[in-house]
Amino acid sequence: MSSVSTPDVVNLFKKVYGNIHDLQPEDYPLARDIPFSQKQRVGDKFVEGVILSSEVGITFLGNSADANEINPAIAGTVKQAEVEPYATILPSLIPYAMISRSAGGGERAFADVTKHVVKNNIKSHGKLQEVTRLYGQSTKGLGYVSYATQTYRGVAFANGTGTLDSEVTGGAVAFTNGINVAAKAILFAPGQFASGFWVGSEKIIVQQVETSGGSVVAEGQMTGVDALQGMLFVDFVPVAASSVTSHKIVFKGWAESKEMIGIHKIMSNPATLFGISTSQYSLWRGNKVTIASKKFSLEILQLGVANAVNRGGLDGDIMVYVNPRTWANLVTTEAGARTFDQSYKSSEAENGFEKITFYHQTGKATITASRMVKEGEVYALHLPDWSRSGSAEIGFKVPGMGDKEEIFPLESVTAYCFRSYSDQYVFCHTPAKSILWEGINDEATS
Repeated sequence: MSSVSTPDVVNLFKKVYGNIHDLQPEDYPLARDIPFSQKQRVGDKFVEGVILSSEVGITFLGNSADANEINPAIAGTVKQAEVEPYATILPSLIPYAMISRSAGGGERAFADVTKHVVKNNIKSHGKLQEVTRLYGQSTKGLGYVSYATQTYRGVAFANGTGTLDSEVTGGAVAFTNGINVAAKAILFAPGQFASGFWVGSEKIIVQQVETSGGSVVAEGQMTGVDALQGMLFVDFVPVAASSVTSHKIVFKGWAESKEMIGIHKIMSNPATLFGISTSQYSLWRGNKVTIASKKFSLEILQLGVANAVNRGGLDGDIMVYVNPRTWANLVTTEAGARTFDQSYKSSEAENGFEKITFYHQTGKATITASRMVKEGEVYALHLPDWSRSGSAEIGFKVPGMGDKEEIFPLESVTAYCFRSYSDQYVFCHTPAKSILWEGINDEATS
């Protein structure tokens, strides 16, 4: 047992980590660009006001001086969307020895010893939230098991059958219908892989789900990832794909839709979302552009923006999120179109970009790379329409539980446990002003 009393540990933890927002990571662009804010709560749900149509009861009086009958009002539609936040908890352990050897030195010593564990918890929780903001409750989950017949990573595949070299195994891995039973490896379908989901997430519990029925056919821990080839290694025997969309990979809990509704689901929803029908209100339907296995280009982006201008009346700036592989193609393709402003100096040669910015029909588009975006997808968000809310941003306090201890000793393990908690959702007031592109192939010739 630790020689330091539990009350002392609790008090130190509160003093050192009371302002958890100082530890919030800044490398998850959606968390940064769609800041968390509190909204009024009604029961166990949150209410977001949405303007779905214009006032259209206009009367045209002409140039006559005669008295005219005024047409009755035809009010625009304003609805209250009911949104439910989804809660997540991420526990971490601090060994007794780590605490007992530092607590006697006061707050500074305690922080020096424990900060890496605490920061890793918040960063990890933020990472999983970022993934969920994008792909929560998406039909595709975190990606389909490959059954593709096309060239992938320079190798010709037929129905997900082919061989790739892997830096993880140090040799070739032969896939049949997207899996290798001996190596317990899963190959993601082209365009369905995002390295940010998996790199550094060893031991996370994943499930292989039958897409049509939603049944879990295999489950276990991820043991490794080949980020270059888009393959996952697991500790269970994966099930072979039988069609291009037959099986998908998700985090444990996603098969039961326990995660928040993400941006992909909002942008591709064809029916009813948050209690409002997309078939009744055109502004409630996002712009989805399917690309026939081509590279993403500024020309394709401009055409998508034109759709959003026509359908949703897009005006103002947009933020465009692309996978790093798409980013690499854009930088290479568009480098010749780069212009210099008055700050350019011939004596200072710089190559490379942090962001690509250009002007579209009604504003500015800023393109940035994110490892959380799948290789085959791009998102252009009109950020003023997007919000993120709920009862709790990631932190160590649970609203409504008062001063309940935030760190506590475990009975059967020589460690203290602390847990970060979140209860939130992401929401869009006008999906018709944002754009989703799918079907991108960064290996295509054009």
